[in-house]
Amino acid sequence: MTAIPSNLARLPNLLRSQIMLSTLQSTQQRLLNTQIQLATGRRINRPSDDALAAGTISVLDDIIERREQWLRNLSHAESVLGNLDAALADATELLLEAKGIGSSQIGIGSDTDTRHNQATVIDSMLNELVSLGNRKYQQIHLFGGDATAKLPFVELTGGIRYQGQGDGLTTDLGEARSIPITISGTNAFGALSIRVEGDRDLNPAMVGNTRLLDLNGAQGEGVALGSINVDVNGTDLTVDLSTAHTVQNVIDILQTEIQTVDAGATVAINAAGNAFAITPSGGVTITISDLTGKGTAADLGLAQSFPGGVTTDGSDVDPRLTEQTLISSLAGVTVPMGTIRVMNAGQSRDLDLSGVTTIGQLVNAVEGLNIGVRVEIAQTGDRVNFINELSGSPMSIAEVAGGTTATELGVRSLAGSTRLEDFNEGRGVDIRTGSVDPLTGLPDLPADLDFRITLKDGRSFDVDLAGAETVQDVIDTIRAARDAVPILAADFEVDLAADGNGLRFTDNTLPPGGTFSIEALNGSFAASDLGIVGSTTSATFVGEDRATVAVDSVFSHLIALRDALLGDDQLGITIATERLERDISRLAESRATVGVRSRRVTDAVIREEDLRIQDMALRSEVQDLDFTEAALRFSTLQQQLQAGLITASQVTSMSLLDFLR
Repeated sequence: MTAIPSNLARLPNLLRSQIMLSTLQSTQQRLLNTQIQLATGRRINRPSDDALAAGTISVLDDIIERREQWLRNLSHAESVLGNLDAALADATELLLEAKGIGSSQIGIGSDTDTRHNQATVIDSMLNELVSLGNRKYQQIHLFGGDATAKLPFVELTGGIRYQGQGDGLTTDLGEARSIPITISGTNAFGALSIRVEGDRDLNPAMVGNTRLLDLNGAQGEGVALGSINVDVNGTDLTVDLSTAHTVQNVIDILQTEIQTVDAGATVAINAAGNAFAITPSGGVTITISDLTGKGTAADLGLAQSFPGGVTTDGSDVDPRLTEQTLISSLAGVTVPMGTIRVMNAGQSRDLDLSGVTTIGQLVNAVEGLNIGVRVEIAQTGDRVNFINELSGSPMSIAEVAGGTTATELGVRSLAGSTRLEDFNEGRGVDIRTGSVDPLTGLPDLPADLDFRITLKDGRSFDVDLAGAETVQDVIDTIRAARDAVPILAADFEVDLAADGNGLRFTDNTLPPGGTFSIEALNGSFAASDLGIVGSTTSATFVGEDRATVAVDSVFSHLIALRDALLGDDQLGITIATERLERDISRLAESRATVGVRSRRVTDAVIREEDLRIQDMALRSEVQDLDFTEAALRFSTLQQQLQAGLITASQVTSMSLLDFLR
């Protein structure tokens, strides 16, 4: 409590007045502060009231504000996921109805007219499903993945094109921040093909401007930048590579440091373009290692010794493909590239790639065709994939006029590595195997023969494809059956078509007017599934392309069901209806995923609200006023001020004469 000293009367009048005034002002200031606290309900109204507490309040205010934003985001996420679940439920109900229609149109209970009428119903369901796929909430398309601003599904000649990308849009949801609030159309509807996946590692070479971020690293874990230890003939150097961004940066920094001891040493990219190469001067040995806790040298493939006088390569750092990767740096790709044939949406385009110099330009060139085909770099970063975006239309990537570009890029849809299980939109190739003689119970090998090839000169041989898994296996099996006759390769050969796709058979036997033919045996569908049943009088017979890439989506299956109903094709109706069952299961899995996300968001809302209340309570303890204590303090200060005023008036009225009496 501020008090007026009792000896004021013995002081000079000016000093006495100043002390009393200061005391009264101090009391008034404290009284004013208390009044402000009582009016605002806060103990601290500005940082000067309590600097330490003010800092705590500032931190808590920031946390509470962020929690409030998270709660708003979570509320929005709940709404989006709720709408997403409703859309999936509507789609499931629609497919169940379509499946019922398909099942009812199989067998003698239906006729051509009924099937045609039901085809119209399926077509309307297809349109409704496209609308469901384009459903949005607050300008966010629910099935666009990460690309939520544009329509996920658009109609394109020949089918339904998916334009979405990514797995789903995520927002800042606090502890639930990793939960996507939208879903990919691929996950829900199967909107993209999974082929053509590149069948070979393009093994790009690194160059000086290759980013270190684009290296898988010698340990397969990228490149962790830091300092490394370089021993140059016993002289230890600590080289800081934390500022390096490109391969050339590493070369420049490392060579500059090493040359402070060994002026003739060089650091470069090796001839294969996949590692660093170091050449010390004669008689000098350079040993590079990591400092404690660092992995930079190992990641760069440099953790080893480099003897003097020779060039030694480090370990392979495995450069990744990027859109900036030069085509000329790809292993096994001839530059300039040639022409490839891209077929989709009922169109065939010959795409000249001779002017394409980077992966990014390749992506743009294919995108520019606008026929529902996109090019993506595989997640492994070592190959490119051609992806069919168009449900209801088969895609094919082929060579043109004997070119090799599609094969060198590893994207030819009918190549030697193509698996037979991918033929006929995933139905595969039906190969006879395991036949048993009903009389002896022993294996009946002649009954397992799949087809017969008859040459123009009348010679023939039978082919058993048992065990074949790829197109190359088929070619090798046919050649082995030919050699067993024997028939010379000069008379008959089988390989891949030089123009387009399909198995090519070349019959050089005489007479020229004879007939070359391939016919099925034992009721086998293998030749038919391979697209090679037929005959010709010419020297060359090219089979059909049965390895086209179709999108295994609900849209494709509804289109197939509609077309089968229009064509009165009971087998087609059966196959399409069976595939709808898989689509229903996929939608159920997507609904389950959305349900899990919704539950996590709901739990996150409860947690955030609890934490927000705790933070607000803590802030209240620090910032808010204790009204009882403040009221008592206010009353005391009032009494103190009143007493001070009385005392001041009495003291100032006294003089020296009062003490002399």
